[in-house]
Amino acid sequence: MKTTHKQVLALLLAVALLLLLCACAQIQQLKGTDSATLPETLAGQASETQSEDPTQHSEITEPQQAQHSETTEPQQAQYVGSEEGKNSLLWLRDKIDFSQTMFGMAYLGYVGGLFEEGFEAGFPAWLWETNAALLLEYPFIAEIDAEHIIGGAGHLYCIVPVDENATVVINRVQWNEKTKTDEVTDVLYRSESGEPVLLFANLDGIAYEADTQVFITDNNGNTCEWYPSLDAMSHLAPCISEAGDYLSFDFTEYAWYNAPPEFADWLSDGWTGMTALGLAGSQPSGMGWITETMAGETNRYACFSLRFYPGDETGGSVDLDWAYKDSKDFEEMWSGSWTIRTIPDGPSYVTLNLSRVGGKNYGVTDGPMYLCETYPLLISPSGTELLIGAGESGICLPFMSQSTLACVLTQSVG
Repeated sequence: MKTTHKQVLALLLAVALLLLLCACAQIQQLKGTDSATLPETLAGQASETQSEDPTQHSEITEPQQAQHSETTEPQQAQYVGSEEGKNSLLWLRDKIDFSQTMFGMAYLGYVGGLFEEGFEAGFPAWLWETNAALLLEYPFIAEIDAEHIIGGAGHLYCIVPVDENATVVINRVQWNEKTKTDEVTDVLYRSESGEPVLLFANLDGIAYEADTQVFITDNNGNTCEWYPSLDAMSHLAPCISEAGDYLSFDFTEYAWYNAPPEFADWLSDGWTGMTALGLAGSQPSGMGWITETMAGETNRYACFSLRFYPGDETGGSVDLDWAYKDSKDFEEMWSGSWTIRTIPDGPSYVTLNLSRVGGKNYGVTDGPMYLCETYPLLISPSGTELLIGAGESGICLPFMSQSTLACVLTQSVG
C-alpha cells in the first residue's frame, strides 16, 4: 500500500510540473504577440506579464513619448498650388529673412467696388491685368485661395510672414476720440500656420487713413503690430519697433505699375531700365544696337542700326540708318538727339528727336522727314539686349509698325 501511495503522489507531482511548464511556455509566447490580436483573457495575461518586466516596459513607453512629442510640435501648413508658386514663396521668405524682419508686404492696387461678373470671376482677371509682372515673379500671390483673401474692395495688400508657423490676427478698428485709442470693431481673420494673405483695407478709399490692424507673432513669441496704409509718396508705411528696427520688408515693385503690360514677362525675368552710360557707353564712337526685321509693307528684310553717342548723364546724339539685306546702300539715314529719364526698377524713357538726312529715299518719297517721340526701354541682365516699346504718341521708328508692342535690338560688335 505504501508503494502504491508513493506512486500516486509521484504521478500527481509530475502532472503538476508538466502543467506549470506549459503555462510558462504559453506566457513567453504571448510576450511577443500584439495584444490587439489576442482573445481578451490571453491579452490580459500578456499585458500583466509585460508590465512585470522593466525592460519590456521601457520599450513600450519610449515610442509613446516620441509620438506625444511629435503631436505637440507646430504643424506647418501644406502649400496648395503649383510648384512654381511654392518655390517663389520659399524664395521670397529666404530673401526677406533678416534678423529683425517678421513679415513681407506688397501693395497691389485699389479696387473701388464689386466686379460686374462677381468677385470670384472678376478679381483674378483684375489682379493679372494690373500686376502681371509681379505675379510672374511671385506666382504664389495668384494662388492664394478664398480662405486667405480678406475683404472684397479697398486698397489691396499681400502679407507674407517670415515664420511659416506664425500666428496672424487681423482686425478692423475704429478710432475712439474719447479714449484716444483704436477699438476693434470686427475680428476678420486668425491663423496659426503663417500662410500668405491678401487683405483689402482702407475701405473709404483714402490709403493713408488706417482702418485695419495686423498682429504677427512668430514661434519665439515676438509680436509686431502693423496698420496697412500708404505714405505721402504712395509707398507702403513700414512697421517699425519702438527701438527703431524695421520689422517689415516691402517687396512691392512700384515702377512696374506704369510699365506697358507687354513688358511684364521681361520685367519679371530681370530686365530693367538703363542709364545713359548703359545706353550709349563712354566712348566717342558710341554704342550701336541692331535688328533685322521686315521693312514696312515691303515684305523685304532689312538691317537697322540705332547708334547712341554719349553727351552727358541725360542724353547725347543719335543716328538711325537702315538698308535692305541684299543692298549696300542705305535706304534712309536719320540723325538727331536723345534724352533719357531713368527709372532703374522699371522702364527708362528715351525721347528721340530725329531728322532724315540722307539715303536713297531722301527727297524721293513723301514719307516723314522728322519725328519726335518718347519710347520705354529695358535692358537685359547681360546688358547686350535692348527692348524698345511702342511710342507714347503712336509714332513708329522705321523698324516698328503700329502693331509692334515691343522690339528687341542686340548690341553690335565694335
